[in-house]
Amino acid sequence: MKSEKQKIRVFLVDDHPIVRDGVRSYLTSHDIAVVGEASDAPEALRKVGKLAPEVIVLDVNLPSMVGWEVAKHLRRLVPKSKIVAFSIHSSEEYVVRMALSGARGYVMKSQPTSELLEAINQVFRGGRYFPSGMSDAVLAAAPKAASKQPGVKALPPPKKTPPRGPGLKKRAPKTR
Repeated sequence: MKSEKQKIRVFLVDDHPIVRDGVRSYLTSHDIAVVGEASDAPEALRKVGKLAPEVIVLDVNLPSMVGWEVAKHLRRLVPKSKIVAFSIHSSEEYVVRMALSGARGYVMKSQPTSELLEAINQVFRGGRYFPSGMSDAVLAAAPKAASKQPGVKALPPPKKTPPRGPGLKKRAPKTR
C-alpha cells in the first residue's frame, strides 16, 4: 500500500456532478488522492495551476470549451501534469485529437471504472493508455504534432462538434 505522501494526485474536470462524485469516490477508495475538481474549462484553468496535480482527468465535452482546446491550455499551464481524456466518444477522430493536444491517455465512459484507474496509473508512470486498436492512429499522428513545422495541417473539425457554451462563437450550420 502506498503511504499518503505517495498517492497519485488527480484533478477531475467534468461538467456532471454525479460523474465527478462517482469517479472521486472510486479513485479515493483505490488509493488515489483527488486534490481538486472543476465543472468547466475556466474553473479548471483557475484551479489547476495552484494545485499542480500529477494527473488531470479531462472530460472531452465541456460546456465552455472542447477538450482538445482545454488540454492545450492545461499543457502550457501545468506542463508536468499528465492528461487522461474521459469521454462518451469512441471515434478514432476524438482519440487522435486529444492525443495531439497533449493527452497521454483516453478512456471512454462506457468502459468499466477500472479502466480509468489503470489509465491514471499508466500515464503517471510515464506510459500512455489509449483504446485498443487505436494506438496505430495515435502513433501515426504523433510525428505531425512533434514536428511543429510550418505547413503541417491540423485535423479537420470532427463530424459532430461538441456543444459550446454561451458567449463563445458558434459554428454556422453546414449547407448541403
